[in-house]
Amino acid sequence: MSAGLVRWAEQEFGATELGDVRRTRRLVAMAAGAARRPSGRVSEVFDRAREREGAYDFLESPHIDAATLAASVFAATASRARDMGLVHVAIDGSSLNLTDDNGAKGFGPVGSPNTPAKGLIVMNALAVTRDGVPLGLIDQHFWSRAPTEELSPAARTKRNQLKAFEEKETHRFAEAARSASERLETVGAKAWVVIDREGDNQDILFALHEVGCLFTVRARWNREQWNSKDKVRQALDAESPLGRFELEVGRTGRRAARTAIVELRATQVSVRFRATPHHGVRGLRLFAVQIREVTDDESGLDWLLYTNAPVVSAEHAQQVIESYRARWRIEEFHRTWKQGECNVEDAQLRSEEAVIRWATLLSAVATRIERLKYLARRTPKAPASLEFATEEIVALKLDQRRRLLPKRRKLPEMPTISEATAWVAELGGWIGPRNGPPGSTTLARGLERLGYLVEGIALARHLQADRRPT
Repeated sequence: MSAGLVRWAEQEFGATELGDVRRTRRLVAMAAGAARRPSGRVSEVFDRAREREGAYDFLESPHIDAATLAASVFAATASRARDMGLVHVAIDGSSLNLTDDNGAKGFGPVGSPNTPAKGLIVMNALAVTRDGVPLGLIDQHFWSRAPTEELSPAARTKRNQLKAFEEKETHRFAEAARSASERLETVGAKAWVVIDREGDNQDILFALHEVGCLFTVRARWNREQWNSKDKVRQALDAESPLGRFELEVGRTGRRAARTAIVELRATQVSVRFRATPHHGVRGLRLFAVQIREVTDDESGLDWLLYTNAPVVSAEHAQQVIESYRARWRIEEFHRTWKQGECNVEDAQLRSEEAVIRWATLLSAVATRIERLKYLARRTPKAPASLEFATEEIVALKLDQRRRLLPKRRKLPEMPTISEATAWVAELGGWIGPRNGPPGSTTLARGLERLGYLVEGIALARHLQADRRPT
């Protein structure tokens, strides 16, 4: 096994207390194996019978607590965030559609009430540096939903309105924010929580206010103000623009990546929330920031963000926008974890507990891929040794010499992380910058092939040593 992969696995899981040091060693070996060959199927990660049987025994063991594995991941993330000051924490929920043909694994319904799919619901909190580099997961919770009740949409809405906030799935946003804030505080960092439109909910907004962290929530509604006839958007329209600037917008399923020219407006508002069965009418003072694309296209950007960070200048407004852009990192993490090389939904394990343990391990692998991708983009001149082991750099340079033999170009003694990441991506099938920077899939594939290359070089050296006369 590559020493680089083992080093990473030790950082993530080496301090995990599982009651027996042999279990911790098995966990580290499994994490390194999953990073070398990511897959949702245990049988595809471990092709040797002994390793495969050991992995299954570990995942199905009653002595292994998934929460303990997750705590190790959170501690490793917090360690990387030490003394960073502000750290963005993107929180988002997702679902894992999993196989459970006879209903013996305990999975609950996922998707819409009309869809018979089964699986797990998960709430993830991803820590991201202020320049957009993922640090890792700082909180994660899995759960199964109860069987779907046969209710009309109106009856379902009324039932949900009567539920206490603590009984609703939306409460998980507040739990994740609180846990992430506490973990970051222990290492001298402060959380700036970021939630998409699901966070425009009065219970979530008041919960975030009570946590005491900074937060940015994208508005779903044009809400009423306290003691004002104007709603929030109308109040923003009355404000003079703070300025214009360029915003890099990532690709979506419907449009390519582009550079948008946007106009900023901001104002302080006192949002009025209507009475509910659990609360009377109440208000919350926030800042509202509007980002509107300067274009005649009706589908241009038009974001309304609520934040408790003071916004009195264009610079402050841009900081709020940068916080919201951290949300894209968790969407990319979910894509890599669920659909990329990790394919966590392919897991074929016997119990819910085993699936959660394996999904926790694969989530660390997915964040490793995403972190490497953005380190190369945000700190391109940093040395490759920041993330790659010595033998991995040697293997990459040997591969590059083979590729560049006709060109006779001299390679640097220590490549930058941008160069090394590009070389990894070439191993994974990346055809060059004309198609954009390396993505998660080519990086995951390249990291797998790099692992085999390192092992092949080590094996060749051992064979060579054995042939030397004594």
